[in-house]
Order: sequence, then structure tokens, then C-alpha cells
Amino acid sequence: MGNLHEGHLSLVRLARRHGGAVAVSIFVNRLQFLPGEDFERYPRTFERDCAMLEAEGVELLFLHQTRGVLYPEPQTYMVRPPPNANELEGLFRPGFFHGWQR
Repeated sequence: MGNLHEGHLSLVRLARRHGGAVAVSIFVNRLQFLPGEDFERYPRTFERDCAMLEAEGVELLFLHQTRGVLYPEPQTYMVRPPPNANELEGLFRPGFFHGWQR
């Protein structure tokens, strides 16, 4: 999503322990916002994110800001997560893990 925090960086460190080069993708994904949530106001801290990833030794950053790069065609399927998706994030944002088409 971008606007990286320590949780994201811990995943970078874990990847480094389990493999060689580490690649990261940053994309503020409209599908992760429920109807009525403010996609346009989500913080986009690309310069800060890049500096944090560089400090962690990330070798490749794929930074794309247009939906067409990841979704060149409309998505025609929906993943139905298991019941435990209704805990934590899903408890406060029902349907969050399904993704919303716009």
C-alpha cells in the first residue's frame, strides 16, 4: 500500500533471512478501500518509503501508480476468504478482503 511502517519493514527483513535479493512493490490499491473510504486521501509517502527500503537493503523497488499496470483487464473473480478474515481488520471493515471493483 505504501506509507510503510515497521510491520512492512519486518517483512522485508524476514524475506532477506529466507532468500537472496529482496524486491518490494508499492501500489496504493483502490481495491483495498471499501465504498465510502477515502482512497484519494490515503497518505502517499513514496520518497520516505524509498528511503526506508534503501536503508533495509532492498535491491529492487517496483513503483507503479496506475491501476492499468497491475490490472490491465477488469478483474472477473473474487476471492472469498475464510471465516477468520472477519477478525482484526475484517471485524471493523466487513468485506475488506474481497476487494471492491470500481
